[in-house]
Formats: sequence, structure tokens, C-alpha cells
Amino acid sequence: MRFQSHLVVCLVVGTASIFGASAVAVRRDSMPPAPGEDLMTILSHGVNDVSLGDPSLSSTLASIVSNLTAIDPSTSSKDITLQTTQHKLDAIFAKGPWDIITAANAITAAGLIPADILSLLNGYLNSSLNSAHNENPAPPNLNIYPRKAAGDAPYSVTENDLRSAIHIPSSFSYGKNGKKPLILVPGTACPAGTTFSFNFARFSAAAPNADVVWINIPRASLNDAQLNAEYVAYAIHYIAGLSSSHVAALGWSQGNLNIQWALKYWPSTRAVVDDFIAMSPDFHGTVVRDLACPLLGTLACTPSLWQQGWDTEFIQTIRKDDGNSAYVPTTTIYSTFDEIVEPMSGPNASAILDSSRGVSVTNNHLQTICPFKTAGGVYTHEGVLYNPLAWQLAADAFNHDGPGQIERLDLDSVCAQALAPGLGVADVLGTHGVLLVAAANLLAYMPKTSKEPNIVGYAMGF
Repeated sequence: MRFQSHLVVCLVVGTASIFGASAVAVRRDSMPPAPGEDLMTILSHGVNDVSLGDPSLSSTLASIVSNLTAIDPSTSSKDITLQTTQHKLDAIFAKGPWDIITAANAITAAGLIPADILSLLNGYLNSSLNSAHNENPAPPNLNIYPRKAAGDAPYSVTENDLRSAIHIPSSFSYGKNGKKPLILVPGTACPAGTTFSFNFARFSAAAPNADVVWINIPRASLNDAQLNAEYVAYAIHYIAGLSSSHVAALGWSQGNLNIQWALKYWPSTRAVVDDFIAMSPDFHGTVVRDLACPLLGTLACTPSLWQQGWDTEFIQTIRKDDGNSAYVPTTTIYSTFDEIVEPMSGPNASAILDSSRGVSVTNNHLQTICPFKTAGGVYTHEGVLYNPLAWQLAADAFNHDGPGQIERLDLDSVCAQALAPGLGVADVLGTHGVLLVAAANLLAYMPKTSKEPNIVGYAMGF
């Protein structure tokens, strides 16, 4: 049977039914996507988009659509073992590097997107988990807008828009019961709700005192990264104020640049951020930018992807004046097998952050810490999000002063594991399936641009 006529079959399935009771706080919407607003439609339109100007790209998109359309609607993530999943992922990504769209094609061709996972991904545009229009209460007497402190950069986004982008789950305790907020910041082209629902939205399995919220940065963080950072700076003060608590911030991919930019140009944020946990960060950009943006062959891409090259003005600006060093205790976690950011091993790894101002940093390379062991295996840019060592380091940072320290971990036990606590095969498949959403968002983003945005005025004279 062909899958396309059965796209809504599994949309009524909440996250809890796939991931177990721990996922109730991040239950997905039960409404099917509106016509023309689903993953399959966007990818299908890309096949015939002559503006792409690249026959090989159109061919790869056609292959993705064909692979997805051929999925038997009865297939389920419950039918796939973790061992089979790992073997297939190893075979694909050990060959790397890949660009986003080629990687998405490879995982669909390998049968790693069963019907239940595709159905969850397919309705991402309509999911309230990804909404940037949340009804959050106005901050009472917080005085965080237009500035928290005199040294902070000005906001260009309205306070209502900044506040509306914050997703606060119904389980959030607002600083009660001894819990501390953890703010999740997504990567480029990947909406926060969908991305983190397969992994760190359930971080309480490793750190029970973590109270998770996330930021749904508009247009899937494909806009100017300087603009994206405004949402992070505001969310830090807003959540800290609502909770009367310090917070921790966890970023993935571009989300880490957004956090670092916010810490640099809104220095008042540093006083309320206890920890910065950076998953697959590209603090130095990537030397092969078309790994992230395969449309570069036609010199057309999105603003934030242009900004993430190795030698861009944006990267130079964030790194100057010791911006390549930590502002708050920082734990970086990265993998050799990152298919998006290069290099990710050795002394020049893009993930590495310095400590020139005396703030503690640990830079944690999975394959160095767990050499030739399960947790040090083939974990990709997105795979780090379910890696057991990554979670244990994040929990260690969250629960102690300073960054995560491997000396406090039982490495014999952690390195022997394949998944973070509380996660399963569905989470692995869903985490990699987010590449399909990223591909769709890249294709749909308009207008594309041929260069990176200008550096904003406040950063020019910093």
C-alpha cells in the first residue's frame, strides 16, 4: 500500500503512546495537517521547483518523496530493533559527510522512517509544540524590556513576539518544588518542539529537578541569527523572572551560537544563567557550508545558514573580544561523525570553547571519552541529542556548580550504553527524522539570499 493516502492514520497518536508515560508533558497534537501544510506536500513541491536550478537536488528530493510514499502505513517503530537501527545508521553516516537533503534521502531509503514516525513529523507545521504564538502572561514587574540593564543591546523584536515564542509545557512548575528551568534552543531549520520532543523535552529522566521549556524561534531559526538571539536573551530573563530562579540553557547546533550571542551582547543574562550546555555547537562555523545548505550550488540560501560559514562576518564578530570563550560555566559535547559541522575532532574542532576570562569550560568529544565503545560510536549532528554520555554530562552540569565533568561519571557504565535514559528506538528514528523537516523548511523559506546579513550596529562597536 502507498503511504500518501494514509498520512492522517497515526496523527491521532499522542507522543505518550509511543514514548511512554514520561512523555505526557510533551503530548503531540491530534489534528491532521491542513492541506498544503504538511511535510510531504512541501517536499513534493520541491521536486518540481525550477528555481532550485540543480537537477541533482531535484532528483534527490524525488527519491525522498518516492521513499516516503512507498511506506506501508502499518509499519511502526516498534517493529525495528535498536541493533538494526544502529547498524543502518552506522552504514550511512560512517561514510560522511553529508548535506541535509542527501542525509534525509539516505535514512528514508534505509527504511528508518516507519509510518508512525512519518505521521508525527508530517504535521509539524500545525503542532502547538512548534507554535511561536503562545499566550504567556505578561511579566509582572520584571522590567526586562526594552532593556534589563544599561549595557544590554536593544531589542528590535516586539516584546509580545519575544514572549509568544516561548513554549511553557503544562507540567512547568514555575520554580516550585525545588526545580530549576532548563531552556532548550533549537538548531537551524528544525522547530524546537518537534526536535526536542524526541529527546531533551524529557530530560527529567536524567535530572528530575529539571523544568524544561523551549523557544520556538520564528521561521525555524532560518532568519538572521542576530535576530534569533533576541528571542534567547528575552527568554532567559522572562523564565528566570517567572520562576524567581536561575536557569540553565541547552542549545543544539545554531542554538548554541544564539545563546553565546545573547550572553555576549545582553551581559545581564549572565547573572541568571548557571549553565550553558552546548550540543553539536559550531562556535567557529563549518568549513563546508553546503553541508548545511545544499542550495549553495545556486548561490541561494537562508540568512542564518550564510552566517555559519567558517570565515563569515557573523562568526568573526561573535568570536572577537574573547567571544570564543565562555561567559558562564559551559559544557560542550560533540562527535567526529557530525554530518553538518566540520571539523568536529582535534584541536580545531568547531565545538571547542576557550576559558580566557577564567570561566570554567569542559569540551567533550564523544569518541575521545568513550573510544571504541558504544557511546563513542557513530553519533551524528542530531544523534548527539540522544547519546547517553551527552545526557549524563548535561545532567552532571545541571546538578553541580560549574560545567559537566567526566570525572564524576561512571564511564564504564555510560560508555557501554547506546541511548540516554528513558529513550527508545522511536526517539532515535524521530531525532534523525527531523532532517526531513529541516529539508522542507530549507525549501520553503523565502526569500532566499545570496549573502549573509550585515552585522547589527550594537555589535559593530562592541
